[in-house]
Amino acid sequence: MPKQSKESSKEREQRRMCQELCEGRCCRYITIHLDAPRLKADYDEISWFLAHENISVYFDERRWHVEVQSRCKHLDSDNLCTIYEDRPLVCRGYDSDECEYPARPKHDLHFDTKEEFDTWWARKKERERSRRKRRERAPKSR
Repeated sequence: MPKQSKESSKEREQRRMCQELCEGRCCRYITIHLDAPRLKADYDEISWFLAHENISVYFDERRWHVEVQSRCKHLDSDNLCTIYEDRPLVCRGYDSDECEYPARPKHDLHFDTKEEFDTWWARKKERERSRRKRRERAPKSR
């Protein structure tokens, strides 16, 4: 008699999506939350991240993240998890209904290069200087 799989139909469908449609996109990177860049030291840290290969930084839903493109060592050549039954909780919590397939998600801000971030940072600092000047010129109420 064939061994009964513990896998639900939703899990089978999720594995099929991973294998055939998105090629395990969520198993090809990790993200780490960052503090919002406010100071020169924050700018330097993000610039340093972006000086490395396979790194991006993005802002989405009021949070900053660094994204590291790195394939999970448990993803096989068919884009299936080789430790599926024993996968970590972070993987178990993933919902295929929120899959990124077919494209990279759109973020409020996204930087793949230090130059992109430098341009954004310079504009941000210019806007802050302009705001300060307007406040300084505004009549003071007594």
